[in-house]
Amino acid sequence: MKVLVRAALFGATAFAAWGPAAAQDSAWKAGAAKVETTPDASTLSPGDIIRDPLYVRALVIANDKNCAVLVGADLIGISDAVAEQAIAQAAKITGCPQENFVVSATHTHSASGSSRLRAGAGRDAALAIVKAVTMAKAALRPATIGFGTTQVDLNINRDLLRDNRWAQGANPDGPSDKTLAILEALGEDGLPIGVYLNYAMHPINFYMSGVVSADVPGEASRYIERRYGDATVAIFAQGASGDQNPRFTRAQNRLSRVRTGVPGASDMRVLAEGQPSAGVSMADRMAALGSPVPAQRQADYLAAVEDVSQIVAAGGALLGESAIDLMHFGTLARSRQGVIAGAVRQLQCPGRDRLDRDNPVREGAAPPYADGEPVTIRAGMLKIGPVYISAINGEVYSEIGTRLKRSTPSLQLMMTSLANGSANSGYIYSDAARSHLTFQVIGSRLQPGCAEDAIVRSALEMIDELK
Repeated sequence: MKVLVRAALFGATAFAAWGPAAAQDSAWKAGAAKVETTPDASTLSPGDIIRDPLYVRALVIANDKNCAVLVGADLIGISDAVAEQAIAQAAKITGCPQENFVVSATHTHSASGSSRLRAGAGRDAALAIVKAVTMAKAALRPATIGFGTTQVDLNINRDLLRDNRWAQGANPDGPSDKTLAILEALGEDGLPIGVYLNYAMHPINFYMSGVVSADVPGEASRYIERRYGDATVAIFAQGASGDQNPRFTRAQNRLSRVRTGVPGASDMRVLAEGQPSAGVSMADRMAALGSPVPAQRQADYLAAVEDVSQIVAAGGALLGESAIDLMHFGTLARSRQGVIAGAVRQLQCPGRDRLDRDNPVREGAAPPYADGEPVTIRAGMLKIGPVYISAINGEVYSEIGTRLKRSTPSLQLMMTSLANGSANSGYIYSDAARSHLTFQVIGSRLQPGCAEDAIVRSALEMIDELK
């Protein structure tokens, strides 16, 4: 992985070692930076394509007493080891308390081409996070902080009951939070230093395609950065997206099938016979990713990549322009000073282990379980003036995020998932979804009836503590 550094440096600020001082109002400062982490082409599988660059982006917000750190990394996830190493080192360098960090993955499913999905890139990912945070801290300058929300209809629930069988599919009647929340840091020139976008949607458009891409999160970030220039860094954070897919997946499904050699995948007839992936196992499709696309499929493959690229670009533009429109014309709550404080809780819930590992069912049936080791969920709450960011280290279902918002209707609040490590749970499904026999729910190590209450209760406790 190459590490290229790009930052908005406007008069470096000395690294004052802020300890956990008493929370007090004082004027805002903000700095932002990004570090490119696109993998070297030589490390990819034969025939893989690098469509767009990957980054670690960081925004540091500070006052005279404390500082907060927001990081978004173009990765499928961030392991505990990477998060712990990066946060500890960055906290030591910058003086920002560890409980004031929200380091999250954009959850792009195409950060490593045809390679197996991996939760972080080890030492290189931690190095890039530390470098981006350090540079953002060095770029601090006076700022105004704002918060606002708008609605963007790009996501859709993916837990679908069809013909009395649960499967992954578009469910327009299922719970789906359409909220795009943004936290902006504006410089004295009125231009954004940093923008923190929070939206719930799985970036799966280039999954199983051999394409390296930051997907819609990267498109949205780059759209904003292009509009305002090199001085602006836009960070994408996943909301409660455990059960949220992109609304449009036809092109993605076709691309992955063309890439993995599913017969009939290039058939574009509206009324085509049979199922495009019938008779081809997931294991065979994954194995096909280890070989280049054969010459006879190359034209179809590149055309399918272009189809998906157009959808990804459109989605990123809609999210990016929605954020820009909100900043320019929306009713944002803005402040010039405020308190920064953070809190962390370690939540424990009963765990379970599947007993069908030799022949696991993917979905549509309930596997046998045995009691397993407890699941530990890291729940954080970061207060930046009137804005609260709930940080959970797992893939949270939409209903959990919306329940927390309903419990705090007067607060400026967002939930960032896949943050500060990776819970040993798998998906964190809602109480209402406990009977859904989808791969997310039956694959989760969580026993029903604990996680949702624990997350919401601990969040409310931390909010009261930080007020």
